[in-house]
Amino acid sequence: MKTIKLFQPLSARPSRVFQALTEPRELSAWQADKVEGHVRPGANLTFGWPMLGISLSLEVARVDAGRSVAFTHGSARLEFEMVRGGLELRHTAPFDDDTLAGTASSWRIALATLKNYLARHAGRQRRVYWAVARARGSVELCHAYFTEPELLGSWLGSTTSALGKVDSNVALTLASGRRVSGPMLAHTPGRDLALRWREADDSVLVFRTLPVDTDPGARYLLLGWSRWSEQPEVESVQTELRRAVSQLARKLDRAGSA
Repeated sequence: MKTIKLFQPLSARPSRVFQALTEPRELSAWQADKVEGHVRPGANLTFGWPMLGISLSLEVARVDAGRSVAFTHGSARLEFEMVRGGLELRHTAPFDDDTLAGTASSWRIALATLKNYLARHAGRQRRVYWAVARARGSVELCHAYFTEPELLGSWLGSTTSALGKVDSNVALTLASGRRVSGPMLAHTPGRDLALRWREADDSVLVFRTLPVDTDPGARYLLLGWSRWSEQPEVESVQTELRRAVSQLARKLDRAGSA
């Protein structure tokens, strides 16, 4: 068994944070795309990502009102605890090395999304779109295409600097001419990243990869867009993200066959 332990600074009131951890509608505003069930001891909670075909059932193991909540899934255990200045997460499971790194990266993105939600969109419903493609390539190579200016320009949009550390500023111009700028919210080196998209009402754009169980040499490429308000040209933006991910997959496949 291995344990992921993360701390997320939060400025929201502890009671407001606890609400975001224990109400299904609130959980779906920052964690899973769809959450069903009840957060009370012995009850079940289902986390779903319908566009990705993923669903996970958790049992509520403990609720300490205003302080902590714990869930189990088989031998795995997930705990959230309110601590001074923010929230502490502990996730214990029989992780292999790749799953450990990927899960930790995923939690960093989720917790950063929670912070953005509480600070700018509290109480609003989240809408999520995932652009997905499959390609052959290492997680490190995918990350390079996510962050390096020359490689980014070959599939998503132009930028003058690499996508770097958390809180650093990002400025992209997509192929359509749309501007994407804002601070980096989460970034696991060699893995995944998320940034706040100012021009789209402080929505969140996520760059991720997931393993392909049937093919160790391949990855799923994901561009996720979370928004908490109505936006103009939503379908056009989604189409652009989908085309960009497809283009990246073709590039990676060509590189792998060269």
